[in-house]
Amino acid sequence: MSGGEIDEPNRRSFWGLGAFLLPSMLTALIIAAEPAAAQTVWTAPEGQSYAMLPAPQNGTPVTGGVMLCDQQVWTLSLATEPGAEIAGVDGTATLIALGRRFTVQSSRGNSSIDLIVPYDALEPMKASSRLQIELSGDNAPIRFSLTGSRRAITAVEQNCSARQLPTENLIELEAASVYLELGRRLRAEDIRDFIISTNQLAELEVAMLEVEGNRRLFFVEICGSSWYYGVSGCNIAGFARFSDISSDPSEIDLEGWEPVFESEGVHLYREPGKANDGWPNLVTVPLKPGFPDKLWTWTGQRYAVEGTIQAELRTGQD
Repeated sequence: MSGGEIDEPNRRSFWGLGAFLLPSMLTALIIAAEPAAAQTVWTAPEGQSYAMLPAPQNGTPVTGGVMLCDQQVWTLSLATEPGAEIAGVDGTATLIALGRRFTVQSSRGNSSIDLIVPYDALEPMKASSRLQIELSGDNAPIRFSLTGSRRAITAVEQNCSARQLPTENLIELEAASVYLELGRRLRAEDIRDFIISTNQLAELEVAMLEVEGNRRLFFVEICGSSWYYGVSGCNIAGFARFSDISSDPSEIDLEGWEPVFESEGVHLYREPGKANDGWPNLVTVPLKPGFPDKLWTWTGQRYAVEGTIQAELRTGQD
C-alpha cells in the first residue's frame, strides 16, 4: 500500500450483514439537499447529526450531497439527477482529501450514490480545501469544496448517536472467575504500579479462550482510573500459552505464559471463522465513541493491528 492509501478491510463475517443508514432517513435528507445546492459552504443544522454539502462542480450527474452520522457510522449520500444511469457505482469508490486516498464502500440508492466514510478520512476532510470522489468505470471525478467542513463535521460528531454494540462474538470478561488469581499474578507489576500511582485498588476482569492444539489465550483487564489509563480508565492485556496446560484452574502455573496483546478502553471480540495458525482474529471496539474499530491478527509471535474496520458492518439492524 502506498501513497497514503488506506484500504478498509471488509469484515461482514464479524458484524453480520453490512447496511447503510435507514433508506427513509437518507431519502429525506437527499431531498433536502436539493434546495441547498446553491450554498457555498458546509452547514450542519443545530442539534442535528448531518451536514449539507455545497454544490459540486459541474460536469457530473451529482447535484448535491449530505453527510450523516448514525451510531458512529458516517454515510455520504450524493443526490443525482432523476433517472441518471451511472455505471460502476455498486462496489467501491475512492475519496481523496488532503492528498490521502481512501477506498470506501459504494452503492446506488434511490436517486443517490451512498458512500461509507471511514473514520480516518474525517480529519483530512476537515483540513483540506477540496474533496474528490472517484467512482469505478469511466465516470468523471466528483468534486466538492470543503469550505466550512471542519465546523460542520465537528458539530455532527458531537450529535452523532452512540453505537449499539452486538453481543455475538464478544469475549466476555468476568470478575467472578476461577482464573482471576492467575490474572492477578500475570499482571502483578502492572497492578502494583497502578496502586502506587493512583492510590486506588485495581478492578480486574478476565477471560480464558481455548485455542486449537491445546493452546490458550488469556485476557486480563485492569480498570479504575481515567488519569492512569486514559479516558476509558481500562487497560487489557492478552497472554498466550503455546503448550499443554492443566485443566485445573486452582493449579496456577505462570510458566509458559507470554504477553501477546495490549490495548486500552475497548470491547474485545473474536472474528468468527478467521484465524492465523489457529489463533483467532480479534476485533477491538472503543468504549468511547469517535474512534475506529481495529482488526488484530496473529503475526507468529503476538497480535498486531492489521487495519481499521468500517463501523457499518454491524449486527442489530432493523
